[in-house]
Amino acid sequence: MFELGQKHFPSIVSKRTWRDDKEQFDFLDRLAQLSDRVAPYSATSVVIACLALAAGTVLRLIGLGQSDLMFVAYLPSILATGLLAGIPAAVGVTVVSTLIIWLFFTPPHLHAASLPHGMLMGFVMYLIAAMFTIYFAHCCRLVLRRLNERSRTNELLTMELQHRNRNIFTIIEAIVCKTLSADPENANKIYGRIRSIMYANDLLTGEKPQLLTLRGLLLQAFEPHGADRMVAKGSDVFIEPDTARNLILLINELVTNAAKYGALSNGAGRVLVNWRQREGSVTLHWKNSADQMLRR
Repeated sequence: MFELGQKHFPSIVSKRTWRDDKEQFDFLDRLAQLSDRVAPYSATSVVIACLALAAGTVLRLIGLGQSDLMFVAYLPSILATGLLAGIPAAVGVTVVSTLIIWLFFTPPHLHAASLPHGMLMGFVMYLIAAMFTIYFAHCCRLVLRRLNERSRTNELLTMELQHRNRNIFTIIEAIVCKTLSADPENANKIYGRIRSIMYANDLLTGEKPQLLTLRGLLLQAFEPHGADRMVAKGSDVFIEPDTARNLILLINELVTNAAKYGALSNGAGRVLVNWRQREGSVTLHWKNSADQMLRR
């Protein structure tokens, strides 16, 4: 008997939870892609700078009576602009926000009067903080660009490897077909094993936007030996694709061991698989049986 606890199912979720996580990931991914696409000195960078400046001004107006918000309200705007639009747009936001604070939020209002020493030091500290913020945003922007570039490279490499793997499996199938042309039954069994391996490779290297079920993974793993060689009992358990990629390796290893030493090594054996979901975890029982009369 083989038992799987919660550590083997770290990502068992409901459909709604999985979709919420996927939407959150898509939002962050789009944010990174936007940072990668927006070029400095472009019209888009100007729009982003204007929106960030407007947001900072609104925050400043909300805290109009609080002198502590004189400069702090614009620092998030500088950070967002530097991250999404680059250094030039962030510098522009810094300069314009300084002028706005000086003309509209520093007495006497609407007059470019000389500043007292304390207020002047506040402006100097604001500019220093803005420079550090711009530099930090620039470093984060570079990291995002490099990550996006590496992600694209990995996607191209993965697609190339998938293409080559399919070509290799096609060649193997052709070799098997010619070698076992007089024995189509065994040839079909080998085809089933090859298809199972291809399915596992697709799970490991490809993207599966839909949720998978534990029963579906088991049926796919048993397909080369026949679905009737497995007796499965348990409710549908939805599994994330990332978890399924790891779980399919474990299931294939169990099926391989059963084919070599267990119930699948003869024509009469069956494998009894049942699982139970409780408190966010799943316990799976795996049992080899030589009983030919075992039924679902």
